[in-house]
Amino acid sequence: MPDGFKMSKGVDSGLRDEYRLVSAAHHPKAQQLLDFWKAQPADGIVIGRDVPSRTIAAILNNITIFEPVNGGSDLKVRLAGTSTRRRFGSEITGKLMSELFPPDEFREHLETVHANMKSEAATIIDSHLTNGAVETLHLEVVILPVFAPDRVSKWVLMGLFYFS
Repeated sequence: MPDGFKMSKGVDSGLRDEYRLVSAAHHPKAQQLLDFWKAQPADGIVIGRDVPSRTIAAILNNITIFEPVNGGSDLKVRLAGTSTRRRFGSEITGKLMSELFPPDEFREHLETVHANMKSEAATIIDSHLTNGAVETLHLEVVILPVFAPDRVSKWVLMGLFYFS
């Protein structure tokens, strides 16, 4: 995703998402997830072994785990913390990312996730959801590549942290 804000119309009519990559986290809970990431084992973070973890127990409701499916052309939500209901309006576990976003936004998010998995580094996004001129949500998204329980396949751990 290029620098600067992206605009996209959300699934709900009138809802727009303005988002951009940022170099550092500002939300304290996002920083807690990044600290956990920096202290990861030498072989990386493995779902089922390292997550869930007591170290990040206080933010597990902010965590979503995505599994690449269909050769990586989509992502399936394997686990979604309760805070995702605030962003999506319903439970999203079991859904595909392509079901959660309109096509253009889905492709941009998928590209960001693939770049994240390839770089093996944290990606931080500043997101503003608006409905007309009213900001409905301001959140920071942290995207981290992790390993599936098989310790071979790459999955994605995403944290959603709300400012408003």
